[in-house]
Amino acid sequence: MPAPSNEDQWLPRTLVVDNYDSYTYNLVQLLTKVLLQCKSQDIFTPKQSDLLVHSHIVVIRNDQYKWTTVRDRILPQIDNIVISPGPGSPDIPEDFGICGELLQYAKEKQQWPVLGVCLGHQGIGVMFGARIQRGSVPVHGQISKIEILEDDELFAGIPSGFNAVRYHSLVLEDVPPELKIIARAQGSVVCNSNGDEMPSREIMAVRFNDGPLWGVQFHPESVCSEHGLRIVKNFIDITSKRCVYIACNKDKEARLSMEVANMSVLVQDRLMWTQRNQTNSQQRFELLSRKVLFGDSIDSAKLGEQLFTLIHGKDSMPVWLDSSDGSGMSVLASALDTATIQYHRTQRQVTVQQYFQSEQIGSTCTYSAVLPAHDENGIAVSFWTWMQQIVDQTRAVDSTQSKQLPGFQCGWIGYFGYELKSECLAGYHQSGAKPDNASLPDAQMTFVDRCIVLQTGDEGAHAYVMALVKRSDIGSSEDNCCCWLDSLGFDSRSEARKWISDKVRAIEQADFTSSSTALQQNHNNRPAIKALQPTVQRSAYLQAIGQAQKLITAGESYEICLTNEFQARVDPMNAIQAQAMYRRMRQHSPAPYGAFIWIGGQQSGVLSCSPERFLRIQRDADGHAVAEMKPIKGTCRRQPPPLEESAYAAWKADDDHRQQVLKESVKERAENLMIVDLVRHDLNAIAWGGQVDVPRLIAIESFRRVHQLVSTIRARVRKHVGAVAAVAHCFPPGSMTGAPKPRSVQLIESLEVRERGVYSGVLGYISAAGGCSDWSVVIRTAVVDNERVRVGAGGALTFLSQPAAEWNEIETKVHSIAPAL
Repeated sequence: MPAPSNEDQWLPRTLVVDNYDSYTYNLVQLLTKVLLQCKSQDIFTPKQSDLLVHSHIVVIRNDQYKWTTVRDRILPQIDNIVISPGPGSPDIPEDFGICGELLQYAKEKQQWPVLGVCLGHQGIGVMFGARIQRGSVPVHGQISKIEILEDDELFAGIPSGFNAVRYHSLVLEDVPPELKIIARAQGSVVCNSNGDEMPSREIMAVRFNDGPLWGVQFHPESVCSEHGLRIVKNFIDITSKRCVYIACNKDKEARLSMEVANMSVLVQDRLMWTQRNQTNSQQRFELLSRKVLFGDSIDSAKLGEQLFTLIHGKDSMPVWLDSSDGSGMSVLASALDTATIQYHRTQRQVTVQQYFQSEQIGSTCTYSAVLPAHDENGIAVSFWTWMQQIVDQTRAVDSTQSKQLPGFQCGWIGYFGYELKSECLAGYHQSGAKPDNASLPDAQMTFVDRCIVLQTGDEGAHAYVMALVKRSDIGSSEDNCCCWLDSLGFDSRSEARKWISDKVRAIEQADFTSSSTALQQNHNNRPAIKALQPTVQRSAYLQAIGQAQKLITAGESYEICLTNEFQARVDPMNAIQAQAMYRRMRQHSPAPYGAFIWIGGQQSGVLSCSPERFLRIQRDADGHAVAEMKPIKGTCRRQPPPLEESAYAAWKADDDHRQQVLKESVKERAENLMIVDLVRHDLNAIAWGGQVDVPRLIAIESFRRVHQLVSTIRARVRKHVGAVAAVAHCFPPGSMTGAPKPRSVQLIESLEVRERGVYSGVLGYISAAGGCSDWSVVIRTAVVDNERVRVGAGGALTFLSQPAAEWNEIETKVHSIAPAL
């Protein structure tokens, strides 16, 4: 029977089973695009597309429900099934969950067309008696040509020899007669770290002769795979043609019932976050600001340092977000006389400190509590959800002025440490306590109710002096746990205007034309510091790399980001000495996402020269939230340019060659691609249906000390996704974990000897007005903790990694900031 015409195209209801993969939501994006194509109307609002997804696609994890629950409650409303990729092997129950029983049931009933991808494909083969074994070499992030061997509905309209991305170590062999092999790999793949190639003819697709079951070993959902959308469209067409009772009799507007729709992880997640967002949002402040122009002849990077010295040079609790390469926005503020939230996850302890300056640094604890496991409505509580509630209660009124101001318009500045993964990563299980010995909290956020924001635009360098004023029509907090919020912001406009006027006057009276910097004036403030030493010595680190590659070969992961920590003893520092250290770092290694946050009373802080954006959210011209992530994967050392003009040509040729080698490296490109697809998956969890794209893929960005491969991924964010919720959905950064993220994080814990702490987390801001936030990945960073300096460094490992080269890479990364220490 022919499929219905496009005008009355029937829409299937799809069950997607997620095997804790980091690419599953990319498959959902393809399904969403096909659903939208099937509807007769040409234009969909984001809300309409989202409703369409949740009424026709239910996503469950492979261990979320018992098999009987899936069989009896979900399958009666399902028209086809997609089984996702994932780590491990389909013959291991812990890896495949209910999928084995689901496939067997689908085979017996022949009622639901099934598409298995990668692990799902292997599961179909195993069910029919095929042998699962390790391939000749693992193939992760490489692109192969797919030869179509048989005319098949799944590949209708697709030419043989199309390109597709592969992420797998295991393959099917000895396929029984019940399965037909309909596609194989064609050509060759890189098989070792030297770049050698070998032929590749592995099975890439199978189908059941007597029923609607298909499996593909490659990943049609990858950004670099061709015809992925067509393959999914063909699968939808197969569903409508084969299910005769559906095509003839089914209501083409049939939707999932509310009960089944609410069983989807996507819906459950949304309900948890939106319920909190809607019940606690409050515009507590109004924003005042004044603009100061410096002109286009001022070096904005040097101006940032001079301005910080002028305003916060003697501050014992400085907060400085620093675009030290002059490319972006800088924020100059203080943690004195405001609220600083600190969180220790092992005790689930939240404290709110208010630091003040007298003869010494003092602090008052205005709130302290242990977070409960669930709230009064039975909804799970994490630090992420608690922090989102606080952010929602400390917003400022958006005005027409907000659109003309920089992204940060007062608000929250701080970091979320890597170990907070335990409170947001689905499928994560704590494997046991590890040495930490750090006094810094797992998260720290300071509310900035007054600041100076520096940026460069068409009119040259300029600054905004900003302050928040409490709104007179907002009453005091009745909730005891939030009464400390009443102390934030200026009590009156006149007080705020006076503070702004004082700072503007100080700036206008200062001389910023001098070429001298505070760095040249602080040689006497250099603390005694010994050489950085690795926590894990070279031989042990190389051994850990070997263990990681064995796990990758066994199919446990596609990519594992292994890290090490370098430490040194240092004399206790005050804020002035710490500032001097950071100034040396920013001069040695300028970066777009630098930061200096110092906790004077604890003689601790974070000094960062990060080149990597984690997640930025800003408003487009129509007021919609747009997320951008820029993962870095692929690094090579860069030599500094020569001082002699005669040597420049040779240096330039060498520099260009280094860039070209990096950009053409199969290994480096594969590493980057794996994380791009992972980030797309993360963003698809918070985006309007199907609205994630990659405007810039695997491009070179050059910094003073290194060249790096950087990609840009963007998404239109759903209306009720808060700034903290967005971070939590994408955390920890995929560039610091590998893929699939949940399994790789677990494997990392078995390979690394200590907790990462602040390193590998994220640092940035959430604006009180304007709806913007921006976070960097905490890399190229020195964490000062009393009498220790800690610098983390690592790299992504694949089967193609060369252990000695990986060690050299982490030394390169440490060297990018170590001389300045």
